[in-house]
This record gives sequence, structure tokens and C-alpha cells, in this order.
Amino acid sequence: MRRPFLAITFALSAGAFAQTAPAVLTGMVVDAATQGPLGDVVVVARSPTLPGEQTVVTDLSGAFEMTLLPPGTYSLAVKREGFQTYSPEGLVLKGGRMRVRIAVLPVPTPSNLAADAVELNDTMIAPAMIFGPAPEYTAEAVDRGVEGNMQVRCIITAEGQVRACKVIKGLPFMNAAVVDALVQRKYKPAMAQGKAVDVYYTFNIRLKLPSQ
Repeated sequence: MRRPFLAITFALSAGAFAQTAPAVLTGMVVDAATQGPLGDVVVVARSPTLPGEQTVVTDLSGAFEMTLLPPGTYSLAVKREGFQTYSPEGLVLKGGRMRVRIAVLPVPTPSNLAADAVELNDTMIAPAMIFGPAPEYTAEAVDRGVEGNMQVRCIITAEGQVRACKVIKGLPFMNAAVVDALVQRKYKPAMAQGKAVDVYYTFNIRLKLPSQ
């Protein structure tokens, strides 16, 4: 599976003066799947040496430029609708000009995920949750005293994300809240022959009204 990456393709030093002079960061953001340039990508730079943060948006050619960056170690947040957020860290700017190339992955569609996912079986190591929220009761469900069991079938990806959920057995006013909680979770992925794989996984969830 292709992964996002950041490549430093060109750096120019301006000598001793560049050690303290502001840095300029330029670059291009591309689709990791097609290598085509991406416009309207939000790129945010953060550093302990930078008051606040600096934000730019790529043009139609995928290019961006950030100026007046104090020398230091930076992290970037690269965000665009339809693509996975990518957050490379440890980018060291020493002054002068540096150019980077950033590739981001499209968000998998349910059809693409279904093509790759397999049924979880006893020969695999099952997924294990690392962190994530419990479902929050909606006001409508509390008012109506909704309790009971739910079943939601999802795909847990090789990256440990919960995607493409389908409610098999639902409860009134709680289906959307439960799915929303599940897709925010992070898992250790299922393992088959030492390799992380996309699997279908059925969540059996017992909902009980919160204590008053």
C-alpha cells in the first residue's frame, strides 16, 4: 500500500547570514496515487520558534510558499477534502530556501475498501482498540429511555481505522451516534501471516442509559 511521504528535493544555503535570517519554504503537494498536483490543499506550519502558526493554500499547480519562517524544527499539517490528513514532523529549516514535495493519500472509498477486505477468521490476530470514544447518548434517546443491543459491521483497515460501517441491528436515535464514535477509534490492525490486513469486523454493542 502506498504511503504519504515528504521529500526534500532542493535546499539552498545562504552562508553564515542564513543561520539567523528567516527561511523560505516552498513546495508542491501531489496525489500519492496518481502523482498529479493538488490545488486547494491547506498547509499549516508550526514550530516552537514560530509565534502562532503559518497557513497557506496550494494553487492549481499544487505549489505553495511560506516566507519569514524563523530557523527551527517544524511540523506540517497537510489537509484537503477527500484526502487523508498528513502531518510530517522534524523538518529543520536553517535559513535560506528549502523546497519539499509532499504526497497525500486519497481517503479510501467504501467500494475500494470492500475490494481489499477479508473476513476475520481464527487464523488471524484480531484487531485490538488502542484508543477511541464510547458512543454518546443523544438527548432524544435519553428522553425515550432507549436501551439495548446493537450490531454494526465495519471494515478495520490495515492502518487501524474504522471505515464503511453498516448498522445491522440498530436502536432509535442512536445509530448515527454509534457509527460516529466507531469511526473515531484507532485499532491495532488484524494480522494475517505477519501482515496487517483490511478485515470485516462486527461490533456488538450494549447500550445502557447513563446514570442520572
